[in-house]
Amino acid sequence: MVSSSRSSDKIPAEKVSDYDRESDVKSFDDTKLGVKGLVDVGLTKIPWMFIEERQTTGMITWGSTESPESVPVIDFKDMDKESFPAVRTKIIKKVGEACEKWGFFQVVNHGIPESVLNGIIDGIRIFHEQDAETKKEWYSRDPQKKVKFNSNFDLYQSRMANWRDTLGCTMAPNPPNPEQLPAVCRDIVMEYSEQVVKLGLTLFQLLLEALGLHPNHLKDMGCAESILILGHYYPPCPEPQLTLGTISHTDPEFFTILLQDQIGGLQVLHEDQWVDVPPIPGALVINMGDLLQRDIVMEYSEQVVKLGLTLFELLSEALGLHLNHLKDMECAESILFLGHYYPACPEPKLTLGSSSHADPDFFTILLQDQMGGLQVLH
Repeated sequence: MVSSSRSSDKIPAEKVSDYDRESDVKSFDDTKLGVKGLVDVGLTKIPWMFIEERQTTGMITWGSTESPESVPVIDFKDMDKESFPAVRTKIIKKVGEACEKWGFFQVVNHGIPESVLNGIIDGIRIFHEQDAETKKEWYSRDPQKKVKFNSNFDLYQSRMANWRDTLGCTMAPNPPNPEQLPAVCRDIVMEYSEQVVKLGLTLFQLLLEALGLHPNHLKDMGCAESILILGHYYPPCPEPQLTLGTISHTDPEFFTILLQDQIGGLQVLHEDQWVDVPPIPGALVINMGDLLQRDIVMEYSEQVVKLGLTLFELLSEALGLHLNHLKDMECAESILFLGHYYPACPEPKLTLGSSSHADPDFFTILLQDQMGGLQVLH
């Protein structure tokens, strides 16, 4: 197992500089047993690689503070019933407000049976608690594998390791064959995946309608084709005050659908304060990822849509047409954002950031930075 040992809760500064993390990490990774393997051998002091560095200087404070606010809970009941159109309108408004203010919300009555939610929690737990030698066969860091078990995907790059193990299953766009999934949780992973895909499409529609865009805009762009299921497992920790199950982070996707068990522990950062997200039976937590951050893409989207409609009206009137002519033809239904980045070039005279071209759309609204460089042919 991991060879490091400690005699106190805090690492002496001189020891930190001498600590061979690379050797510790490799030793841990070579066991192919993850954090659960450390617990199974009766470890009483956690390896240094798992210790939050700020703990050594007393710079970190654990837990949340009292907050008068909590992550919004949105009820999807009756949302798709044609006889209750006002319900959907109200839900869309709540989703937009939650994304703008929090970037998180919990959803209940979302359509996924509670038996499936309980089943996937049990299935993931059974996988991680199965015979160690059997579980070893799934251990891998190969990015090409659709199904793999490991501990900390960034183990060799991160400054500290999280106290958790993970079963990862890439279920779309090219799902694994059933026999490629662990037998102990195969059926429930496939069922849960199907249910989450349906909910994901619904969430895409609600988010876009909250922005005033066509509900299938992102789906038509192929943004709803990928799904990765991560089944985290947090073994009991002998020194929980020294480490974390998951460090503070943002998700790089459009959004994450997160299912908590009833142990809790999830926190979100809201207005510079960590706020607990207590588990609600049957609820799912929706986390807006970096690609759907309201304060950047969403706010800009709203403003561009308004400007775009104005431009369509002006163009129609300039052509002697009714001001809503192009809009009524649904010419204003689509909007695509392209965020270009032009790194410094060592030989700028030999290349171009963008070659000469014409845009295939009705029109393009282009925002330049102050570097300049744009030219038009006239």
